[in-house]
Amino acid sequence: MRCLFFIYLRKNKDGTVMGRAERNSTYSFWFYLFLGSFLFGVLVMNVGNETLLSEGGIFSRTSVGRLRYMEIDSGRFFRYVLEHRMGEGALLVLLSGTWLGVISVYACIVWQGVLAGMTITAAVIRYGIKGLLLLLGGLFPHQLLLIPAQVMLLGWCYENCGKGHFSGKYTAPYHKNIRQHYLKQGIGLLWIMIVILIGCILESYVNPILLSDLVKIF
Repeated sequence: MRCLFFIYLRKNKDGTVMGRAERNSTYSFWFYLFLGSFLFGVLVMNVGNETLLSEGGIFSRTSVGRLRYMEIDSGRFFRYVLEHRMGEGALLVLLSGTWLGVISVYACIVWQGVLAGMTITAAVIRYGIKGLLLLLGGLFPHQLLLIPAQVMLLGWCYENCGKGHFSGKYTAPYHKNIRQHYLKQGIGLLWIMIVILIGCILESYVNPILLSDLVKIF
């Protein structure tokens, strides 16, 4: 997944190529930030399991049982998912043009880490190994596209924020032709949006079918 970031590599303001060690340091920091947030989410779920895993809580048998007989309007679900995913992406893009850009990137990584830790822990506590199977079923196949797309979007926003508001390791990419710079940025963002769109289609039309069959074993 880390190789997906490499499409964003550009020259520094002084014209030199940003060092591999510097890039690896940034992405390693993101990984450890996510890992720390993930472990915090695991801790929160274990400490507060009596409240968070009550009968009406996450992954309750009642809510899982409803999935067996739930009929989903794929068209309406697609519109909802698309608005949700694109809305989040648009917010990150807008914030990347302000001094809040880098903060929003870090906040997104922390939030996703905590959420992942809590969700996986809840599934395992509720159902054991079958909980992991249920979780994987809820993520497949759309997250195979959405997770890399989000990583690429965070990289895009990180670079976009750096070009106007920071110096040093956040220094803007240098382009002799400013049109070329904006063209590359636009193409990169368009590619990310296309990947998100395809992921939303899979989430709306394919995943519900797989999930409804999977919950029958619970």
